[in-house]
Amino acid sequence: MKIYRYVASAGLVAASMSAGISFAQETTVPRVGFVAGAGGYPKMAVTNQAFFDGLADAGYKDGRTMQVIFRTAEGNMSLMPALIRETLPENVDYLVVSSSPGCAAAKNATTTVPVLCISVQDDPIREGLTSSLASGSGNIVGVHSYLADGISQQLGMLQKLKPGLQTLGILFNPSNATHKRLLSDWERAVQQQRVVIVPMPATVSGDLEKAIYAAKSHKAEIAIGLLGADTYAMRKEIAEVAKANDFPIAMDTPGGYTQMGGVATIGVDIVPLYRRGALELMVPMLKGKKPSELPWIGPTEAVMKINDDAAREFRLVVQQK
Repeated sequence: MKIYRYVASAGLVAASMSAGISFAQETTVPRVGFVAGAGGYPKMAVTNQAFFDGLADAGYKDGRTMQVIFRTAEGNMSLMPALIRETLPENVDYLVVSSSPGCAAAKNATTTVPVLCISVQDDPIREGLTSSLASGSGNIVGVHSYLADGISQQLGMLQKLKPGLQTLGILFNPSNATHKRLLSDWERAVQQQRVVIVPMPATVSGDLEKAIYAAKSHKAEIAIGLLGADTYAMRKEIAEVAKANDFPIAMDTPGGYTQMGGVATIGVDIVPLYRRGALELMVPMLKGKKPSELPWIGPTEAVMKINDDAAREFRLVVQQK
């Protein structure tokens, strides 16, 4: 667990005083708590970077027009409740939380501080975060990556990579409640396709070898890792262990997985959604809008990005561009 605090520079305070701005006015700069599932600060995960770039383009920059209190779970979702409880007493005016576990923890932690959830992996209604996607509920609104036919789209893409696919591994974090629900969704969705699902539980990177060994022993031909800050934090290790064991694992996550040697990303590209969350939700909230006055933002389709060289090494079908 890492804690990052930004304090306005002495030069900024001096400039404010010389312009005749009182200390009381200086403290009106909004304080934004940002609790990330993974990534650091100011060197951030690509998703978080897209969020802060969007804010900067709208004129909201850390240390100038807002103050950011940043904390990260570094992929350990069990830390999210504690990190949120530690952030709220920092007198934050807004709380931004990534991941489904993080958003659930934020809902339990406060009913007064406006909360922006980003990267909710499941249906926000099923997660209990809202009663309608048309508007936020209470103090919470956000961005989700749920598609009603998302698993069907992903399975079709996997079948293009591996024609005749019969046995599919699902890499998931067994301590992540959303992952367990999504695993059940996958098991139901593939029944008519006559595809067998092999669960591949992995909480930390040290679990990957065992998960792959078990999947291969059950004749799994390819796997997909479920979206989440926990799997995102392990993406480099997943790519490396998959290659070392000659077992292709696609990931339902962005963030340079294919550039790290991973075979493919198959799912919602959440990077643009983070930017939209900044511009279409966070900025209006900073200007006075309530979460209940704003709609949830979600995707329209899944996409597949292939590392052609890795796909050939795994003897997968590379689509002609």
